[in-house]
This record gives sequence, structure tokens and C-alpha cells, in this order.
Amino acid sequence: MYFFSRCDMGMANHHHNGSARHQWLALYCPVAGLAVVSFGLYRLNFRLYRLVPGIGVNTGIHSYVILFLLLGLLYLLGVWVVLKIGVTAAGTGGLVGIILVAAVAFRVCLVPLEPNVLSKDMYRYIWDGRIQQQGINPYRYPPAAEELKSLRDDRIYPNINRKNQATIYPAGAQVAFRIFYELAGDRVAGHKAMMVFFDVLTLLLLTALLRAYGFAPARVIVYAWNPLVIFEIAYSGHLEGFTVFLVTAAFYLNARNRKLPAVILLALASAVKLYPALLLAALLNRGDRIKGLLTFGAAFALLYVPYVSAGRRLIGFLPVYLKNPYESFNLGIKYLLMHLSPDLDYYRLSQLMLLVLLAAGLAVFLKNKKDVQFIRNAYILTGLLLVLMPAALHPWYVILIIPFLTFYPAAGWLVFSCAVTLSYLKYVSPSGIMPPWVLAAEYLPLFALLAGGYILHQRTGAGWVAGIAVNRKRRPPAGGTK
Repeated sequence: MYFFSRCDMGMANHHHNGSARHQWLALYCPVAGLAVVSFGLYRLNFRLYRLVPGIGVNTGIHSYVILFLLLGLLYLLGVWVVLKIGVTAAGTGGLVGIILVAAVAFRVCLVPLEPNVLSKDMYRYIWDGRIQQQGINPYRYPPAAEELKSLRDDRIYPNINRKNQATIYPAGAQVAFRIFYELAGDRVAGHKAMMVFFDVLTLLLLTALLRAYGFAPARVIVYAWNPLVIFEIAYSGHLEGFTVFLVTAAFYLNARNRKLPAVILLALASAVKLYPALLLAALLNRGDRIKGLLTFGAAFALLYVPYVSAGRRLIGFLPVYLKNPYESFNLGIKYLLMHLSPDLDYYRLSQLMLLVLLAAGLAVFLKNKKDVQFIRNAYILTGLLLVLMPAALHPWYVILIIPFLTFYPAAGWLVFSCAVTLSYLKYVSPSGIMPPWVLAAEYLPLFALLAGGYILHQRTGAGWVAGIAVNRKRRPPAGGTK
């Protein structure tokens, strides 16, 4: 469902003397005001609850959820203002500047903080980089192995998850860890700053990509101000900062008719997080398919060459991730199926989800795409991936769809990107399991808004409501139509 992205409430008459002042009052001032308030909240971050008497906060996660929901409301309001007025207003270059400057400021507030409230994956990134610097294959030994005892310390090692498991990250991620460690060493803030650096590059690329396809660049607010993106990258330092940059760069190169470089970048992204591999189907057309598949496979495999000495250990933790129900986290469709049919085999169900995703990918792969259809098909495949996720849907996984929401700002996904942070409450639940109301609060609005938008589209033709149509003024460059 578009967030009112095709409303006809534009600026009245831009040639009148009062039009500039009206634009500032109706658009720039609200956006700037939301930026200032949001900046204050990001600056206060986890100290916010101390300033509000009467709020009982039991844990850092409770404090985070309250803070996040406040920022989520401000974010949705900002998106509504920009998509309702900004995409039809003339001369919005200043608006884009406000959005981007505020987005960078939000991120900078969180970089110096130690990521000790949410995920601690960042410490594993540093550990894997550290042992590679010593010439040790990260797939060979788990952190708790006696062979690595001399590399342990009292800051990084105690914060590592799964100390008895060798690394769970693909080869592309390992190459990145090695380079990042060379640049930042054991400095957590240094590693987070590099993720933010790539995230800021993503903002600039998204702005250019929107322009390339004829969309208002102010739509970048959908990604730039999303609190999930900001916290999971600038605070927790997740790899999505690097991965989403590579994916966005791939689609930008595709829009410029640079197909093979686009495929190589997507292969790099897939070697970092695996999931972007599904999006290859959205990039390739007839005439590109064989060459694209071979290029993708070669680039992906090349990254594994430095680690082949690990043999079968190269697949790492992936089989356990798919087979062990204990690894299940925050799943929608799979959770529902398991509760409707408790006798279903967990691993078989994981395989079924993967088969459905492969079938959807094949259908898109065989289609001929042109113009913004490359983006639309990537958006649809990413949405299916999140809904049919076979193992776990941690909040930061949702970041992958948000760049595509700048083109197709579906209300269901926008709300879900804010609601998904409720899943952190599992870690402070007395029972140690996900409260059922959390899953309901996440998935019911998502499915209701997506289904309602689709039905309305079928009956009225209002494609913008379903989040499946576009609103733009200019034609894309010739490179984006192939």
C-alpha cells in the first residue's frame, strides 16, 4: 500500500510570490522539525527513560523498544509528509539535503556506543578478522578451541556468541572482516564507523537510483530515516551496512546498463549474506542469463578460494541453522504451519520454503524485465524471502527490503520494519520464548495491509494503494530500459 504516494495535494501555484514561503511552511518546516526531535532522541538513546518520571524500565531492551517505537512514529510521519507533499513539490533539492544531513547525524550519534544491549554479532566479526590476521582459517576452529587460546582477550572474546561453533559467515564476509580488522583492529567503534560509511554511500546511491528511474529523490527518506536501518547498522554494526550497499550499487549499475559489473557486485553481496543471491533473477534478461549465471558463479566461488583448506567445514553452521528448531526465531508463515500441524518435520518444512523461493526466483528469472520492473521484481522476491524465511528472521534481516520501499513504499512493509523490533522482547521474556502477541503485532498488520491493498487494487485499479504501482514524472535513461 503506498503511503499516500500519489496524492494530488501539491503546492498550489509555484509562480506566485508566496509560493516559496508556503512550501517552507507546508513541507520543509515539518520535515526539519521531525529531524530535530528525532536527533534529540537518537542523541539521548538509551538514557531517554531517565528523563521521563514514572516510566519503569526493567532492561536495556525494554528501554530500546520504547525509544524505537517513538522514533518509528516520527519516521512514519516523516515518510507520510514527504510522500504526500514532497514528491509533487517543485524545487525539493533543499528537502533532500535536510533528509540526508539528518540521516547522517542520526547515525553518528550511535557509532561511539558499545553494542551491548541488542545483538553482539559485531564481536564475532572482529574475532574472525583477528584470527585471519594470524594466518588462521576461520572455518577451521571455533573460538573456544584450545588452538586459539592465545588469541583470547577480556573484551572481544567474552562477547562472542556460539563460542563452540566455527564461523557461520560466508567467504565474502570473511574477506570483509579481514580487511576491516586491518583498518580498525579491535576498535568496535571503528568497525561500526565503516558500516556507517557504506550505509551513507547507500543513501547517495539510492538518491541517484531514484533519479535514474524518474522518481522524486526525496523518497530516499524511506531508507534514510528508518530507525531499524539506523540502529542495526550504526549501533549494532551489522553486516547489512555493507551488504545493502553492494545490492544497491548492483541495481544502480544495472540502471546504467552495466550488466556484468552489476552481477559481480550482487555476487559479492551474496557471498557476504547469501540471501541476496535470490535477486539475481531480477537482474537478468534473455541474452544475459547464461553469461550472468557464469559470472555470478565464478565471482562467488573465487571468494572461497582462500578458505578451501577447511574442506567440508566451509558450509559452517548452515545445516544446523536449517535443521534445528531451536534456531527458529520470529518466523511468520513457518510458525503458523508448525502450530497448525505439529507433526510437520522442521527440516522438511525448511526445505519446502526454500523450494517455493527457488520457484518464485525461476519465474522471475524467465521473465523479460525493463525499466523499473527490475526494481519491482527485486522488491517482490525480497518480500517473499522475508515472509517465507526458512530459519530465522532477525530484525536486521528486514533491512534488505527497505531500499526497494523507496520505489514501492508499501504501508504493510513500512509498519513491519518498525514492528519487527518487538521480537527483541523474546530475550527478556520470563519463559524464554517469543510472546505470541509479539508475532501477532508484527505479522497481522503486515498481511492485513498487503492483502487489503491488493484487493482494493483489483476492485478499483488503485495500484498505488497496493504498493505495486509507481508515481514519477520523468522517463528513465536508456540504460535502464534494456
